[in-house]
Amino acid sequence: MLKKSLLFGVVLVVGITSYTYTTSFAQQPATSVAVEKSATEETVLLERLQMLENAIVPTTAEATVDMWAKAVQERNGALQYALLTENAKLGSKRSFESFHWVTGASSPWVENYTITSLPANEEQPQEQRFQVEFELVTSTGKTGKDQAFVGVVKQGQKWLIQSFGPVSEKAVGIWNTPESINEQSIENNFEDMKKVESNLGYTIQLPQNVLQKIKIEESSCKNEEGNPPCLNFFYKDMVTKQDVILASVIRLSKEQEKSDYYAGHPFLKKIGENHQGAFYSIIPSEHQYAGKEESVQGKEWSQLMEMLQVRMSKSI
Repeated sequence: MLKKSLLFGVVLVVGITSYTYTTSFAQQPATSVAVEKSATEETVLLERLQMLENAIVPTTAEATVDMWAKAVQERNGALQYALLTENAKLGSKRSFESFHWVTGASSPWVENYTITSLPANEEQPQEQRFQVEFELVTSTGKTGKDQAFVGVVKQGQKWLIQSFGPVSEKAVGIWNTPESINEQSIENNFEDMKKVESNLGYTIQLPQNVLQKIKIEESSCKNEEGNPPCLNFFYKDMVTKQDVILASVIRLSKEQEKSDYYAGHPFLKKIGENHQGAFYSIIPSEHQYAGKEESVQGKEWSQLMEMLQVRMSKSI
């Protein structure tokens, strides 16, 4: 009887130990496993991306520059980035990412380009320089040219871009992300600007061709607290014969700015102030052509909206 009891006790102890070990293993936090899996997936994705980037880099200098110029024309920042040397990539990734890898501007855009080879440095046969001339157009049909120099270097069997930049101070820099484009050069060379002055004390400069597509109306914002004065911008839809709201600028007093209503307003963005008050823009929270964004009117509405957002903050 004693032997049986001892045997039963040993079995029981072994069983409890096994259960405790199994339970402890099964109940390990899932967070560490998920983090490890996420890190592995990210590594695999980066490896795949690197392999793809390496595969598309050309084996001749001319082909690399042509691919870069084509990427500029298509506003493809991801492809432009893939053609850069590791040193050239430094400091540029964040800018590309912030604009979702889109470069250039909606207007002007690149219609064509030509590439010219520059004299090579005999002491550096692994390096070559080119000049790329982009033909730019706008919706008015006006044309202009933007010029860039491009320096390439041979690394292994591939030719990568190690430097690029404007040929002159008048260059637009159409190959850059929108924040780095020389907008003053665009205005001087491609667009006839007209100043619009309102009774609100707000002034904005807009391209002459844009003014033909929009309607500007001064009123009071009756749907906002205190009915502040407003400047409303409408897109003139020539198909439906309707005026479709694009954006509004409202003027607030110092007291209104501090009120709970305007301090917590979800759609207000301050664009400046002067002695007459503070000016805020209000942009529609939804596309006015929802479901028809790809229609002619939907695309034009989007382009005008994009342009207004840029111009509003540069005026007053």
